[in-house]
Amino acid sequence: MTTHPYALGVALVAGGAVCWSFGGLVVRTLEASAWEIVFWRSAFMAVVVGSYLAIWRRRTALYALRHAPGIMLLSGLCLSGSFIVFILAVKQTTVANVLVVTASAPLMAALMARVILREPVRWNTWLAMVAALAGVGLMVNDSLSTHGLAGSLLSACCAACFATNMVVLRTRPDVDMMPTVVLGGVMSAAITLPLAWPFPAPLHEVPWLAFLGVVQLGLGLVLFTIGLRYLPAAQASLVALLETVLGPLWVWIAISETPSAGGLLGGAIVLAALVVNILVEGRLVTAAAGAVPRASRV
Repeated sequence: MTTHPYALGVALVAGGAVCWSFGGLVVRTLEASAWEIVFWRSAFMAVVVGSYLAIWRRRTALYALRHAPGIMLLSGLCLSGSFIVFILAVKQTTVANVLVVTASAPLMAALMARVILREPVRWNTWLAMVAALAGVGLMVNDSLSTHGLAGSLLSACCAACFATNMVVLRTRPDVDMMPTVVLGGVMSAAITLPLAWPFPAPLHEVPWLAFLGVVQLGLGLVLFTIGLRYLPAAQASLVALLETVLGPLWVWIAISETPSAGGLLGGAIVLAALVVNILVEGRLVTAAAGAVPRASRV
């Protein structure tokens, strides 16, 4: 049984979003400073994903480094920026606040992809984006209050970095961009090393720092990067909004950061927008694929 590329892309990006969704919860429970978390998370991720590429995908990684060095460098810079400002934002404000602001990434990515890549955005995707953004707005209606302004600004920077990276990756769909994940990790680790030294975090937190690097960040980015080959930037970023719903949910369950009724309603709206859009897009893609053989017979 052959898996349709669109369905595969949705599954991969959704898997990446699930991994990412645990970041806020783990960060909020650690005593380590933001700089130390960024360093260890980036370092663990770079070592694990780099080893995977060196052992199983060495040829494609070397090809990418030779044929798209500029694009890879730009992607690495975008990723390193998002790695740093995300952790800083979570340390400054609530997890829900961070995820609400970073939910602007789909619209940023869609607009940039439309202008730079001339990538079409279907009507259903635009409608789903509007519904999803309205939903995450309801999740924390006071998320942009004065006391959370610094965290919100950092979250906006994270969204801009991530949206830019999605569009950058789409410029070279012919090249395996997985090495950019390692590059971003190395850059962010190098930037934060002087600020994290001399690593005062308790020893018992090291496994959780490793979890952030290997699973939450590393595996999440690997799944998302592969999935982006099969989905337009707007679609991929929309599916990734699952993180916005799941992230506050884990915090609510684990440390009793209870969302409001508006937050619960907003999460339901986001999930509904995702499901409806995935179903509509799947039908449109299937119909378009089925029309090609009929046209060829004319």
